Amino acid sequence: MLKTEQYRQFLVVWGSALLLCWSAAGADARSFPLKEGQSCATAECHSKMGKDTYVHGPVATKNCTFCHKQDRKDRHEFKPISDVAALCYACHDKLHLGPVVHKPVKDGNCTGCHSPHQSGHNFQLLGGGQDLCLRCHQKSIVAGTVKHGPVAVGECNACHAHHSGQFPKLLAGKANDACYSCHQDKQSEFASKPHIHAPMKIGCVQCHNPHSSDYKYTLIGENTKGVCFACHKDKHKEISAAKVRHGGLELPNGCIACHNPHTSAFPKQLALAPMDLCLSCHDREYVRADKKTADMKSLLARNKITHGPIKDKDCSGCHNTHGSDYFRILRDNYPPVFYAKYNPDNYKLCFNCHNDTLVKDAKTTTLTGFRNGDQNLHYVHVNKAAKGRTCRACHDAHATNNPKHIRDAVPFGAWQLPVGLVKNQTGGSCLPGCHQEFKYDRGKLVKNR
Repeated sequence: MLKTEQYRQFLVVWGSALLLCWSAAGADARSFPLKEGQSCATAECHSKMGKDTYVHGPVATKNCTFCHKQDRKDRHEFKPISDVAALCYACHDKLHLGPVVHKPVKDGNCTGCHSPHQSGHNFQLLGGGQDLCLRCHQKSIVAGTVKHGPVAVGECNACHAHHSGQFPKLLAGKANDACYSCHQDKQSEFASKPHIHAPMKIGCVQCHNPHSSDYKYTLIGENTKGVCFACHKDKHKEISAAKVRHGGLELPNGCIACHNPHTSAFPKQLALAPMDLCLSCHDREYVRADKKTADMKSLLARNKITHGPIKDKDCSGCHNTHGSDYFRILRDNYPPVFYAKYNPDNYKLCFNCHNDTLVKDAKTTTLTGFRNGDQNLHYVHVNKAAKGRTCRACHDAHATNNPKHIRDAVPFGAWQLPVGLVKNQTGGSCLPGCHQEFKYDRGKLVKNR
């Protein structure tokens, strides 16, 4: 066993030898100058340098001192790189020439996106695809379940420039032009049709999230109603308050079942001409519980004398196309029954166009041709305290093959009650299911039983 003094001397000698070996191995390499042509990448130091997929040129040629300048030639010490951008621009072209500059470029922080030595990604990027962008940008923008195509494959550069550009957000074009660089079909559509949805004049992003959302077509709201109601608050209020809603609103496509959200050849962004649009659904009979809706397309094809709004191809003349407080989404009251106690409100829909004195005056020679002498037969039928006939008792509001839209028959419960009208030059006769034959003549009063 060594004595204390011998042990101390042993430690001094052993420590000196260890320090000498350590320095020679590079632990205190600052004492040794880097010889000309000597590589930094050795088995002992920077051993992985230059061995990744994409290597910076100076690193690949082992010319480390091109970027790292020795502070003193007799020591392994290097000057700090204080201006990264200036060093990069010594070789690379300046890329911040556009009016809109990416923040790392503006800040001269090239190494914020690029490795100065090597990387597993092209251009020595620090990450692949959108992973690089999301080092700075919020991940929430791509977190939606429905992603824009370029986002889904991580290609942010399909829409955005990397370094600088001419347009806000470094987009590939101004407003919608960025979208049109891919969606050329929509650009052609806008150019060919006269009615363009107002938000489209501002930008596609008024309705679509350009990155991702939880809704189809990366829309900013649920279905289409969620998107449409964001602007059309009046319609939202109207539809929400309506007692009777148009069935089309409950279709899977919502608003776009009837409206084109981009552009149209027709006002109100309708997908077809108004009546053609209505008949694209009302070409069949609908039965729901105790309610039946006629096959209107077939009815109009069978009957050639049409009501004015039908002749004008304007179903909305009588129907509110979204919803209303009245039967059949009518714009005003029109009782769905055969008999109703006389009340002027029962005829509000009809009197939006027709003269309301038609049923108020018992005598007339001008208001109507349906009279016996000067006896107003509309008044006779309608103006009753108990069983006043509503307009639908004799008239069809869409089309018939009889003058004045007179029905052949009218639903009376389960029975199709015949009307039995026969007209002549000065009047005519009726033999309906509700009374015996009555005749009338405008020129001379007929006395009926």
